[in-house]
Amino acid sequence: MVTARNSPPPPGGSSSQRSEPGYTFDFCGNHLAIDFTNTVGDRGGDRGEHLKTFGDIVAWAEARGVISRSAAAAMRQKADADPDGANRAWRSALAFREALYNILAAASSNRRARPADLAVVNDHVADTFKGAALAQAGERFSLETRAEEWLDPVLRPVTRAAVDLLTTDELAKVGRCADEECAWLFLDTTRSRSRRWCDMRVCGNRNKVRRFRDPQ
Repeated sequence: MVTARNSPPPPGGSSSQRSEPGYTFDFCGNHLAIDFTNTVGDRGGDRGEHLKTFGDIVAWAEARGVISRSAAAAMRQKADADPDGANRAWRSALAFREALYNILAAASSNRRARPADLAVVNDHVADTFKGAALAQAGERFSLETRAEEWLDPVLRPVTRAAVDLLTTDELAKVGRCADEECAWLFLDTTRSRSRRWCDMRVCGNRNKVRRFRDPQ
């Protein structure tokens, strides 16, 4: 999605606070892992970063329903107590996001993923499932993992969702917005597999206006 321009990330990105309190995260990707990659506006043009701080990632996860309000508050407190650790976690999360986007974008156009991107994502896969075990949770089961640190409560669910997507037939439903400046991804669940835009109200309408003004 094409979004408003914003300032570059502050040095470090370790702040526990949001960099853009007025920005509303968009979840039009129709999938947790894809929504995480869609936190950069205008990927195909003048990029606008929306995860400029540790606090931005926490806010995204809370808004997406990945973590609770209390968990988000605890993560922000930890970042305030150890800015250097928060900075490292923030940088690692962005590297993971970019590698994941590259892999999914390649899949959307039937291209092979780059080994370097797979290596980054596989580091998170190995960490996510290391020591994991199924546990009874009422009538269902949950996947419990070892103690979580920093952004693990956010990145582990994203990683699991990415693994589920990349290892099933759902991968064939991944599409890329037809707006070249946008370049966001989405999971096309339409019966005809005809979805072209990340959001018809934004990229779709803008391109309609362009064609109307310049029919050539």
